[in-house]
Amino acid sequence: MNDSTDHSNKSYDAILLAGEGESSYKVYHQHKAFLEINGKCIINYVVEALQQVKSIKDIYIVGAKNKLKQTLSDSGVDFCYPKAIYLVEQQSNLYENIFQTFLKTISCEKNSLTVDLKVSQNKDKAVLIVPCDSPLLTPHEVEYFISHSDTNKYDHILGLIPEESLKQFYPTERLPGIKMAYLHLKENNYRINNLHLVKPLRIGNREYVQKMYQYRYQRDFKKIVLFGRNLLGKIKLKYYRCYIGLQLCQFFASIGWELPVKYFKKWTAKQDMENCISNLLNTRFKGLEVPYPGAALDIDRDSDYEAIKTRYNEWHGLLSMKRSSTPENNKSPVTG
Repeated sequence: MNDSTDHSNKSYDAILLAGEGESSYKVYHQHKAFLEINGKCIINYVVEALQQVKSIKDIYIVGAKNKLKQTLSDSGVDFCYPKAIYLVEQQSNLYENIFQTFLKTISCEKNSLTVDLKVSQNKDKAVLIVPCDSPLLTPHEVEYFISHSDTNKYDHILGLIPEESLKQFYPTERLPGIKMAYLHLKENNYRINNLHLVKPLRIGNREYVQKMYQYRYQRDFKKIVLFGRNLLGKIKLKYYRCYIGLQLCQFFASIGWELPVKYFKKWTAKQDMENCISNLLNTRFKGLEVPYPGAALDIDRDSDYEAIKTRYNEWHGLLSMKRSSTPENNKSPVTG
């Protein structure tokens, strides 16, 4: 299912999302980026990983600019080497954070707000979108994701981790862990790994980016219905069936009813999901299966933070071992 084409000769700017908007979830009433593990803020782990990726050019961090500058400076982050780091003040929501930061990356269109973006020479410029709450993100998984993403064929590529790769991080009788919710697709169960390679100017219906983000934690029936209503008339009927199948699978999985999950998975082929998102966003979307799970081990709840804090060294070692034991390794070496 992987796209085996090597695109390792390309490099991209990275946008690290650390905004503190209404839709961002807090852990212990704090912004996740500034929680500490082993005496270091989570965002520092993410920045250090991105700094080592050869295929990343500059790093743009969007959030509370003064707080970010203080935190990163206090920890000794070099804003010039090995990557240039730029801080961008957060906007009102996730979509604005991404799009306004993307405009900052357009070096030849500094006055981007007055440029006709529909005819921009940067309409095929892609950027890597990375969250701030994945302290186990590793340079080699980012490199793998970039090098296997075909930006000639697709405008939005999202990483997917198969369930089998994440079972070793589940709770045990003696130790805490992270049990994820999955996309139950016909081919396999996947966890979104939070890495996106996107051409923002090729997303035709960008207003749906914010709506999809607002309804991303679909744990209550009201949100499922609201987003489903938003989709009416926007996507083809057969893709609407895929959306319903995904939600039913997630619901039945949450209460441990495996039989209906197996049945409704027949409604949710991976290709249909990709076509549904492509149709909704008016773009070319691809879900890319990747073998490295570090980016998917994000912090959504207090218990996730406690698990990663307790087992960080153990899990970091597991991810390092996985890199050396994976047959198809990165085709582009990372720096550092």
